[in-house]
Amino acid sequence: MAKKAMNELKKRALLAKQRMKMGYWEQMMKDRDKMIGEVGSTFEGKKLVSDYQRDKYNRDFNVTVCKAAQDEKLYEKVCCILESDEIVMNPIARLIDNDEYENMDSETKQRYILELSAKFRELKERYYRERISKSS
Repeated sequence: MAKKAMNELKKRALLAKQRMKMGYWEQMMKDRDKMIGEVGSTFEGKKLVSDYQRDKYNRDFNVTVCKAAQDEKLYEKVCCILESDEIVMNPIARLIDNDEYENMDSETKQRYILELSAKFRELKERYYRERISKSS
């Protein structure tokens, strides 16, 4: 149980670090200053801006957390594929969410496959990096 909590803490720390690297908070400050300039620096205006930014952060954070959870599930599948003894000719086919895939039009299917293949490459590299670091 403690290991699971530590993994969650590590994920949250990684997400926070990514937000800092990408200039998320600097952009939030610029947006805040711009909006305060537009609505005025009254108490009501500042509260409106504050509420808007809190909602924006919650939306961004929830999307990121959901995406991170999906990536971890996908990573587990990639690990199973790479650790299996059999030769897998089409690993992308094993990663596809068939229920979702069947309801897509052809353009969306192509985009989904391309995004999935890029994600597979990324997760495969992560797998090998982690494997090397564990063996060292």
